[in-house]
Amino acid sequence: MLIAKFNGDVRELAAAYDRAHALIMSRGGAVPSGELRHHCATDEHSLYIIGVWESEEHIRRRWSSQEFREVLTSMGFPAPDQAQMTILHLHASEPPL
Repeated sequence: MLIAKFNGDVRELAAAYDRAHALIMSRGGAVPSGELRHHCATDEHSLYIIGVWESEEHIRRRWSSQEFREVLTSMGFPAPDQAQMTILHLHASEPPL
């Protein structure tokens, strides 16, 4: 499971996320890269991308790829290396995957 935290102006981050997400979805989404579930959430100061992935290797491959970086930054979203990333081992999920 990935939690990626991006700090900044939440309105700007959310607008850029929406653009980047639309572009990613128009290209088939992240399922082919190993993402099983995807969520985006905000608080006062940050935008969070939370995803359940097939494996830690899938997360690291996707988030370190030049193609993913270019998609995000082309839509005004920060590059993946600007996130505070936490990778966790999912113990349980409801409803089950």
